[in-house]
Formats: sequence, structure tokens, C-alpha cells
Amino acid sequence: MVLLVGAAVSDVRRLRVPGWWSLGGIALGLIAAALHGLARLEGSLLGLAVGALLLLPFVVKGWAGPADSLLLAAVGAWEGWAFALLAGLCTSLAGLVLALIAVRRGKRIVPYVPAIAVGTAIAFVIPLLAG
Repeated sequence: MVLLVGAAVSDVRRLRVPGWWSLGGIALGLIAAALHGLARLEGSLLGLAVGALLLLPFVVKGWAGPADSLLLAAVGAWEGWAFALLAGLCTSLAGLVLALIAVRRGKRIVPYVPAIAVGTAIAFVIPLLAG
């Protein structure tokens, strides 16, 4: 979450996220997983792929930036594929709310990393509420 908050601040201020935020998050997630064994590393790699692929169509269309996709990939690298899917769903809902607020304010460009941070936070809370 620290990584996502820092990247969100950068995105809001500059509409840009330095590559070291996302790539550093991916690298640290993979290293942390590797320290817990091969099975955890495999899960981390799968989470990385799922997180990256969720936003890839939007990056190709130019509707999202590469950093957005890489940050969701970092979430997957840390938490695994199932969490990346849940975070992606929550992120899309948070993004919708933020986009509606931006449109209401007359803005045409919406930084998406704050939606990723909010969506990921919500994804952490959902299991606590359910269980």
C-alpha cells in the first residue's frame, strides 16, 4: 500500500508515475515470494501476469498508461493472482467513481493510480468483512 500511495501522489501531481515505483514493487514482490519458496514464487509470477494483463487492453487503446498496468502487476506479484483479480474489480469500480467525479468537475483527464490504490485497499478489506 505504501508503494501505491506514493505512486498515486505522483500521478495526481504530475500525471506521471516513475518506472521505479512499479518496477521496484514488482522486483520486491518477486524477491519476497522467492524467500518463501518455489511455490510462492510461482504464485507471485502468476499474480504478476494476471495483474499486468488486466489493464493491458486499456494500455494498448491509450486509455491507461503502462505504469497503471505495471502497478496492478506489482499488486499481483505481492498478493497472487486471485487477489489481483479482486483488486482489479475493485479498482474498476473505484475508477468509475473517480471518473464520474472528474466529469462532474469538468475534467477530461483522470489519474488512474489513485483508483488502483483505493481498489487494492478495498480488496484487502473485503475478506475481513466476509469472514
